[in-house]
Amino acid sequence: MKRILIRLAAAALFAISFPGTLCAQKVSDFKPAVDSLRSIMRVRTGVDNEIKLKRIRVNGASLDFNFTWEMGSYPWRDGDIKWMKDTLRTLFPEQWARYSVGRVLVAGNNLESYVMPAVGNDGKPVQSKFRTEDPKCGDSFITRLGGMEFPLGMSGRIVALWQSHGRYYEEKAERWEWQRSPNFQTVEDLYTQSYVLPFLIPMLENAGAYTMTPRERDIQTAEIICDNDNGFSKGRGKGVRAEGKYSESDSWADAGTGFADTKAVYILKDNPFTCGTARQAACGGEHASAKWTPHIHERGEYAVYISYKSLPMSTDCAHYTVRHMSGVTEFIVNQKMGGGTWIYLGTFEFDKGSDGCVILDTAAPEGYSSKAGTVVTADAVRFGGGMGKYARGVKGSSGVSVSGLPSYAEGAYYWMQWAGADSSVIDKYEDDYTSDFGDRGAWVGWMSGGSRTNPEGTGLKIPVDMSFAFHTDAGTTPNDSVVGTLSIYTLKCEDSDKFANGEDRLQQRLYADFVQTQIVNDLRAQYSPEWIRRGLWDKSYSESRTATVPAMLLELLSHQNFADMRFGLDPAFRFTVCRAVYKGMLKFLSSRYGCEYAVQPLPVNSVSASFATAPSAMEMARVELKWKATVDTLEPTAAAQGYILQTRIDDGAFDEGRVIDNVKSSGDELSVSLSIAPGHIYSYRITAWNEGGKSFPSETVSIGVPQMECQGTVGVVNNFTRLSSPAWFDSPDYAGFMDNIDGGVPYIQEINFIGEQYEFRRDVPWLDDDNAGFGASRTDKAAKVYAGNTFDFPIIHGHALMDAGYAFHSCSASAFTGDKTLTVGDMAVDIICGKQICTVTGTGKVADRYPVFPEAMRKAITSFTGRGGNVIISGANIGTDVWDGIYPVSKDSLDTVQAKEFVQKTLGYKWLTNHGSFNGTVVPMDNSMLKVRNMDAGFKFYHEKNSERYCVETPDGIQPAGNGARTFLRYADTGIPAATCFKGNGYKAVCIGFPIETITRQGDIDALVKNIMTYLKH
Repeated sequence: MKRILIRLAAAALFAISFPGTLCAQKVSDFKPAVDSLRSIMRVRTGVDNEIKLKRIRVNGASLDFNFTWEMGSYPWRDGDIKWMKDTLRTLFPEQWARYSVGRVLVAGNNLESYVMPAVGNDGKPVQSKFRTEDPKCGDSFITRLGGMEFPLGMSGRIVALWQSHGRYYEEKAERWEWQRSPNFQTVEDLYTQSYVLPFLIPMLENAGAYTMTPRERDIQTAEIICDNDNGFSKGRGKGVRAEGKYSESDSWADAGTGFADTKAVYILKDNPFTCGTARQAACGGEHASAKWTPHIHERGEYAVYISYKSLPMSTDCAHYTVRHMSGVTEFIVNQKMGGGTWIYLGTFEFDKGSDGCVILDTAAPEGYSSKAGTVVTADAVRFGGGMGKYARGVKGSSGVSVSGLPSYAEGAYYWMQWAGADSSVIDKYEDDYTSDFGDRGAWVGWMSGGSRTNPEGTGLKIPVDMSFAFHTDAGTTPNDSVVGTLSIYTLKCEDSDKFANGEDRLQQRLYADFVQTQIVNDLRAQYSPEWIRRGLWDKSYSESRTATVPAMLLELLSHQNFADMRFGLDPAFRFTVCRAVYKGMLKFLSSRYGCEYAVQPLPVNSVSASFATAPSAMEMARVELKWKATVDTLEPTAAAQGYILQTRIDDGAFDEGRVIDNVKSSGDELSVSLSIAPGHIYSYRITAWNEGGKSFPSETVSIGVPQMECQGTVGVVNNFTRLSSPAWFDSPDYAGFMDNIDGGVPYIQEINFIGEQYEFRRDVPWLDDDNAGFGASRTDKAAKVYAGNTFDFPIIHGHALMDAGYAFHSCSASAFTGDKTLTVGDMAVDIICGKQICTVTGTGKVADRYPVFPEAMRKAITSFTGRGGNVIISGANIGTDVWDGIYPVSKDSLDTVQAKEFVQKTLGYKWLTNHGSFNGTVVPMDNSMLKVRNMDAGFKFYHEKNSERYCVETPDGIQPAGNGARTFLRYADTGIPAATCFKGNGYKAVCIGFPIETITRQGDIDALVKNIMTYLKH
């Protein structure tokens, strides 16, 4: 008995000293409570996380709860902790009812530390405990002379970011592979590029930020190296970068080791930045200069990268000049930082030949001065992204090989070697796969080493503000639901919760929270009210752990999940996502540095160019350019403060633009007056700006007067506004994308398409990346660039109209339907319908978009023909959308009936089929009212994906709807009618079942339009 009492006393003493151990076994008592809490949390936060309870500790009259890390994955806000404790208390099992809730821990950390302020939209910095000194007053890195500053944007900020994975060499298989499986016509290695390159990087740069990426950003496959050292002496075969010219003037001297392009193919850890020399010249005194001149074989856009050497006496204001088709762009580069790698200046259009160049001189521009004793250094300059140049192989194999793909398709590991990354970056891992993702954070450390953000590191001293990893591998679902958006940060690195500069790593949670919240909120508002928000994970991923600045990893959605990709293959969806990411970054930096912000405006709408005076071949014509600002209903600070006008003459390049200082305002319509000379086509784009940055440019409007007797004026209307994913179908057993029906419409150009889907069975599982299961796709089109909607087709029509003797002007569809005065006096309107067709948005939870003939368009056309105006309409779905499309919901609806009546009575045709041709060939009909002369051999239009012009997979077959209509073109391969002409009541209509601008030869477009105009005039 005494022994029993002693044991009980000892147990009581142990319970007092270590109360939690007695209750560890009681965790199971709370399992129903924890399960219920999870359900309640899902309703409150929209996040469905697994919640696990590790232990419970009795602390007097309260219980302390220690949960696993998942409890920290909710977006905790002020007031949520008290609410959660109160809710948990109501769920206590009866035997614990007399206790209260004490401390709540997450993996040993107080749950209160996970509370973050909610992201706002009022332009004010959100208060947080992570506030630090704003570094904008420090040394800048790259400054564009004459460029706009955005004090409420991201001017002076430096962002390192990358687009997930890339092609890599798998030594075990002895071949180059993708890092993820090819599903739903893409692969993550290329798919994330379609967000970062055309959308996210431009948005950040439009806000004033300087962006850096460890993957090649230029999709240009040509590459020209200009260097003070001679390139490799052996022949340069096909696909190998070319060698340009380097020249110097005045006094230059050796600056030590630098870049040299010594090999056609590099292997292992070859570092070209240790193979050559660099040059230096003293600042002040004689004005020395160096010049790099490429020979461009094909006109196009080329990224320009410079390199130099950072020396103790390097200047902070090296003056670079880039000469390109749009003019001259000047930069000031702080050479105290960034030496020994490729430094991106910008992407510019260069003409064929050697007119373009880069010049570095020692003369300080106005407003800058070089300190005595400083020097500028010069090394190589490269133009274009080029092809993969690092070869891989294994011992005992047949040899080594390059990937054979453009550099932008390869993983970061190979670009970092080409960019001179030292051994601290690229010698960390044994295999290429791990090195690719594992080295990116180390690359940030190398770039920022020695700067204010990473003072302890050795590196290039670039003061990087933040890093961002963009991924789309968020898992799959067995049903047809969206996987949703996951955000990841890493609280500790090498057991420290501090960065090298002493800042708290927990601020990454605020960063990850802001970006995730913006994405989810914006997608729910614009695409799917039920878009899934997944957790805020604190996970030890290398990309978020090893970066030396605030970092996060985004898993936006799952490229392996069909429901996600119905959204994800839509370029407009990508724009919304990237705008949300940019806004999250902007607002995080605002909170971090305590500065106000403004979101850059959305692109303007309702753009038009029209004649203010009657056009004449003998004198300058007055032109009025009109537009409207677009209100951002999600961001009050995104209002435009001014506008920038870009101009292109004929087939030249757009100039760099000028701020318009004489904008007129009439209600919500804005305008500016301009003058044009006869004999040229003038094209215009409008960009909105505010103190936070610039919008994307508007669609292009064009206008011109022929240098001959003018036959009249024609208004060209751009009714092709569609951006979309490919056609898809969905059933319980089969689902997928059907490029043969409609390959969708890319924004400008498509870089993520890898090949057509071939596995449509839902129940086929993934077995291997080479046997990817449901959604598996071919890979034969990988890293090819395909043309999309450039919003720049009026110039093609205008060229043909001017060739036929007509002046023309153009406008957007919204301008045409909203301003009935635009086309007064025109003898015809030419309506570009492209691949417009009513399109389901994602999973169909929001309104469909892009009908060909919405009510406003029908009314505008009817009004124009009522005044005796003639109509030209061309497009791939001008019949299908009304008769066989999804618009407008019901085929028996009043709107559908009215649309069919409008097409037949006003335009004179009716639909026959949406498979008019299978090879894109057209021939004229004999004995038609519209005589097509000099085109007896027929012509072709683009019907397959290509790099020149968007294609039409399924053109419409249309036929006359009454006695006043006739067929005048037919498809050569099927004999199906392709185009009709119609004599209405005082007007004529010409309607074509394929887009005029997709005809492969401009000469055939000119001839066809001339025949049409002859018919309309007589």
